[in-house]
Amino acid sequence: MLSEEKLRTILQEFFEERARVDAATHGIHHEWIAAKIERERVLAEMYRTVTKAAVSWSIPVLLGAVWYFFQHGKWPGG
Repeated sequence: MLSEEKLRTILQEFFEERARVDAATHGIHHEWIAAKIERERVLAEMYRTVTKAAVSWSIPVLLGAVWYFFQHGKWPGG
């Protein structure tokens, strides 16, 4: 009968022999995924910042155009 330790060793060797990537490559892959996740987080934050800036500028422009319309009876540039 096999001991638990011997069985564990046999199974570990079995799976290591059939692994598609070795441990070093697997670790590098995890690092790459972490970098990609961080990049996506940074991009999402950048998009949020740009959106906030666009909205914060569009509101005064829109209000100014409406004010101009009421003052002059026509839209700016029209």
